[in-house]
Amino acid sequence: MAFFKQEFDEIKESNNPVIINDFIIKLSENPNKDHIKYLNYFIDNLNTQIHDKVKLNLIYALGETGNLTLIEEKYLNFLHETYHHSDRWVRNEIIQAIDKISKKSKLTEKIIVLIGNVLNDDYTPIKINALKVLLNLTQIPDLIFKNIFRVLNSRDSAVSEGCRRILEQFDKHKLFDLLNQLENYKILKPRAIRSLLLVQFKSILNLESFREMILNSNWDDSYRMNYLKEIDTFQRIIAKNL
Repeated sequence: MAFFKQEFDEIKESNNPVIINDFIIKLSENPNKDHIKYLNYFIDNLNTQIHDKVKLNLIYALGETGNLTLIEEKYLNFLHETYHHSDRWVRNEIIQAIDKISKKSKLTEKIIVLIGNVLNDDYTPIKINALKVLLNLTQIPDLIFKNIFRVLNSRDSAVSEGCRRILEQFDKHKLFDLLNQLENYKILKPRAIRSLLLVQFKSILNLESFREMILNSNWDDSYRMNYLKEIDTFQRIIAKNL
């Protein structure tokens, strides 16, 4: 620790981003709860030009520290603010840092909303890492499921698998409620419906009761028929494998 303090005292007034980056990398390679004071200094005191050149490593180090110990809300606010002014590589690092931080610290509502919104990002790794964060939450706000259903349509196997792992945690009643809310049922394409049925239902009995819920729903006829068609096909597949 004395070594880090001595080096920090020597470089904290430096305007050389290479030297600062090297120091931050050392912190991330040797994570310790006491390192947060060094990261805090760089977050609060670097000018914009230098900050932009070191923020990727700064965010990574913050995630490594947050993976070990509880961190203050101000650092989550820093990640939230930085996300909206960064390229996709930095944004992806922010989402990964949030995932690590969530192991020890409670995520703020603002951060959870951010995670739900970034499912719409064009950069696939961001979607995958956002789904990992959501999977670890004890409770996901219902409004976020609109985006989860939307990305379930993805042809990327890692993205769709991340969605399925989240959705398989819910029983058929909750699943129906989520589809029913805000007409989320209109979002799923046939292949996504099949994917949902595959992970959710292992028996004809459970599938039949889910079918009844949809049959008796107030869904638009064309969408209801699409779901019933996929369910009937899936029922035949299950029956053949009995």
